[in-house]
Formats: sequence, structure tokens, C-alpha cells
Amino acid sequence: MPTGAAAKSNDDFGPRQPATLSPRCAREHPGPFAWQDGRRLWILDGGETDWVLAELLFDPQSCRYLEIRRASYRWPREAAGALLGRTFVGGRRRAEEAARGLAVWVVRSELVR
Repeated sequence: MPTGAAAKSNDDFGPRQPATLSPRCAREHPGPFAWQDGRRLWILDGGETDWVLAELLFDPQSCRYLEIRRASYRWPREAAGALLGRTFVGGRRRAEEAARGLAVWVVRSELVR
């Protein structure tokens, strides 16, 4: 940390206000569904007419996720079906795990709408 006249404390910028969301904003969308299967990360997100399913793969050398594919769907049921279909590659247990997580996310989504 610099010293002397160039150093500034947090007090120099005035009092900090806690970040808050209005109750309406905080309840509008539960956030995307994310499910990880080893190095693979699936993200499902959307709105009324546009649902996106993205598949990312973690690259340990760069310490980043690389996008493998992205597909758009008109209906959430289509996107969820595509996600669950992809999870069968990992076997029945992994597919069931993804389905349980997706079911919890759907219920949570319905509660906030």
C-alpha cells in the first residue's frame, strides 16, 4: 500500500452504504441453473421467449472455462430436455442428479414469480 500524500483511506471517499436490492428486484429471477459434471459446466437461463443452454469445459492450464457449445430454445421445456438428454452421457446416476437439481431450480423459479 502506498504511503504519504498519495495514500488514501476508505474514509476519504465518504461513508459506505450497504448494497441492497429492492424486494421486487431480488425476487424477479432466481438466476440461471448451473450444474457441474466434473470439468463440464452446464448453464441454463432464459426468459419468456428465449432460453439458452451453454456447455463450458474447465481448462486447468488457463484456469478458465471454455465455451464448447451454446444453443437457443423458444421454450424452457425444450432447453431443459436438451440439458437432461446431454446428462445421460455421464450415466444414469449423473442424469438423475441433474434432474433433481433442475427440479429444485424450477420450483424456486415458480415461487418467485
